Amino acid sequence: MLRLSKPVQILEWGEGTNTTNQIWTPMGEGKVINNPKPVDGVTLVRVEVAGNPTKQNTKDQTIKIAQAGEGMTPQSDMKGEVAFGRLKDIIREGSNSIVEIEIPFAIKVDKRR
Repeated sequence: MLRLSKPVQILEWGEGTNTTNQIWTPMGEGKVINNPKPVDGVTLVRVEVAGNPTKQNTKDQTIKIAQAGEGMTPQSDMKGEVAFGRLKDIIREGSNSIVEIEIPFAIKVDKRR
């Protein structure tokens, strides 16, 4: 479940990765700044990230969103996957950036801030 009150980590599908040797490379950490709602089956998640994240793997646009406490054990500080989708855009705004991710799958969202 994507919890809007917790910070998120964005990871990209690593270059040279296949389904046998999955490598997820961190792109940045930040917070979700919109209330994601599905429109025509696609949910747009906007994450504000400090700095200017860059996409290393230009051949694949797959992005994973992870949050602390969503690992395999409850109340854990380990980060676990809450959603994955496709990178839509990176918008630079001064010292911060907004990363837009399109999620074409159903996700649960906890809207409490």
